[in-house]
Amino acid sequence: MRYSHFRMHDDHRNATPITASCIPFKQPFSSHEYVERNFDDTDAIRRLFSLARSEGALTLMVEAICPKGMILDENEEIQLYYRGYRMPELQRISFWKTSFIDDNGACEDDDCLGYAILKRDVVTSKNKYDCWHVFEAVFRKYPHEHNCVPRVATYAVRLGSKTIHIEGLLYAQQNGLNKTCAQVALRSLISRINGGDVSYREINAIAAQNSHLFRPDGGLNQPQIEAVLSGFGIRFRKIDYTKGCRISRKRVRRAFPYQKFIYSGIESGCGALLGFRLSGPGHRNEGHVIPFYGHTFNKDTWAPHADQSYFLVDKNLRYIPSSLWTSSFLGHDDNFGPNFCVPRLYVPPEQVDFVVELLYDGIADSGTIAEVNSLPFLHSVLRSAVLAEPDLKHNTWLRRLYVSAVQYNQVVLRAIAIDKNSFIRHVSTERDWNGNPESQTAISVLNNELPEKLWVVEVSVPQLFPANQRRLGEIVLNGSVGSNPYTTDNSSFLYARVPGLYLFQSSENEARNFITVPSNITSHIPVLRL
Repeated sequence: MRYSHFRMHDDHRNATPITASCIPFKQPFSSHEYVERNFDDTDAIRRLFSLARSEGALTLMVEAICPKGMILDENEEIQLYYRGYRMPELQRISFWKTSFIDDNGACEDDDCLGYAILKRDVVTSKNKYDCWHVFEAVFRKYPHEHNCVPRVATYAVRLGSKTIHIEGLLYAQQNGLNKTCAQVALRSLISRINGGDVSYREINAIAAQNSHLFRPDGGLNQPQIEAVLSGFGIRFRKIDYTKGCRISRKRVRRAFPYQKFIYSGIESGCGALLGFRLSGPGHRNEGHVIPFYGHTFNKDTWAPHADQSYFLVDKNLRYIPSSLWTSSFLGHDDNFGPNFCVPRLYVPPEQVDFVVELLYDGIADSGTIAEVNSLPFLHSVLRSAVLAEPDLKHNTWLRRLYVSAVQYNQVVLRAIAIDKNSFIRHVSTERDWNGNPESQTAISVLNNELPEKLWVVEVSVPQLFPANQRRLGEIVLNGSVGSNPYTTDNSSFLYARVPGLYLFQSSENEARNFITVPSNITSHIPVLRL
C-alpha cells in the first residue's frame, strides 16, 4: 500500500561508489578485530557482522560513497542545530554468501545476505562528539520455519555495479543529534508500510508542529509519535498506560495487555511500537521505544494449556488468543542492532508507558478489538449452525467446534487484516483436509458482496491450531467499520463460516438470526499467510 504524499527516498541507496574493495569473510578474517579497528567497536555495527557470520557470509564488500538524498538532507538538518558539524566518512557495506575478488563479481539478488550504510558524524561543539552509527541496514529474514514475518518489504540498493533487491526489515540507529530511538523506530516501520521511505527531517517537521521548543535530539513524546503517524496517513490504535490513578492504570494493563496489541500489529503486517521505562542505576526513569515486526511460533508452548483466564470478554465468554503460542517478538533495538528476539513477557507491564499498533491501510480498528467483537457472534453462529445441522454425526468437525467453543470456552481466535482481493485468492486456492475446494458459486457471492477491507477472525481449537496451523472457520468483519469492544453492535459483521456452512445475518436486530448456505469446506483448512 502506498500513500500519495509519500516520497520515494532512495537516492542514498543508489549512490555510485567512490572506491570499492572486497574482503574474504571466511576464516581467518576476524569480525571483532575489523569492527574495533574501523568503527570504534560500535555494538550495533558488531551485530551486523555477527548476523552475516551466522548466515555463512563469504565476502564483505566495502564501498565509500558520497552523501545523497536523505543522508545529505540529514547533514543539513544537523548543521541547523550544531556548529562545527561534519561527516568525514560514509560507507556502504554488504555481505555475500559467494566468494569474489572485485565489485563486478557481486552476483544475484539471492546471494546478498544484507547491506548497511554506516555514517560517521563529528561535532566539535558537542563534547568532541565523534561517532559511527548505522544509518540503515537491511538483512534478509532469518529462514527459520517458526519465525513469522508477514508482508516483508523489498529494498533496492546499488551494490558494486548492480542494483540488488533485498527482502527484509529496515533497521536504523539513533545518533543523538537529529534522531533518537523514537524517530528511527518510526522510520523502520513506516518504510516497510509504504514501500518507499521517509526522511528524519520530515518526521521532525511534523513533530515540531506539536511543540514550540522541539529539538530532534530530545526524542518524541506520545502526542508527537501520534502526529507523525497521522501526518503520513497511517491509522493506529494506541493504549496509554500512564493515564489515571494507580488502580485505573492497573485495570487498563489487565484488560488490554500490551502483548496483544504488538501481536495484532505484527500479524497484519504493519508492526507495533512499544514505549517503556528503563530501570536500574543511571537511567533515572529514562524512556525507550522499539519497533516490532514479527514473532516466533512455538507449537509446544505450555501457556495456552496452563492459563485458565484466557482472554475474558464477559463472565460467560472466553477465548484463547493465538498470541499465546508466541514465545518472542522480533524487533530492532537501535542501541544494540537489528533482528532480536524479545521474550513476549520480558518487559514488565508496570514499566510500559504505551503501545501503538499500526493498522493495515483502510482498517479502522485493532485486531484485538476485532477478536473481542467476533466472539459473541461465534457463539450465536454455532448455536444456529447446530439447529441447521441437527444430525452432527455427519458433520464431525462442526460438532467438535461447537463442543470446544460453546461448552468449554476452548476456542482459538486469530485476527488478520486483509483486502478483499487477497482474501478471495486464498478462498479460491484453499482445500480442506479431505481435498475439497470451495464452490465457485460461493466464491462469486463473496467476491460480489464483500467490502474492500476485512478483518478475518480465524476460528480454531486447541491442538489443531498449534500442531497443524489450521482453522475450522472464520468470522468476517467489515474492516473499515470501527466499533467498541464489549458491545452488541452488529454493523461490522458480514458473515461466518463453520465446517459445512456459511451463515449470513438475516436482519440487523440483536436476535442475530442467520441464513445458512452450504459450504464445500467440511473440515479444516490452513491459516492465512500474508
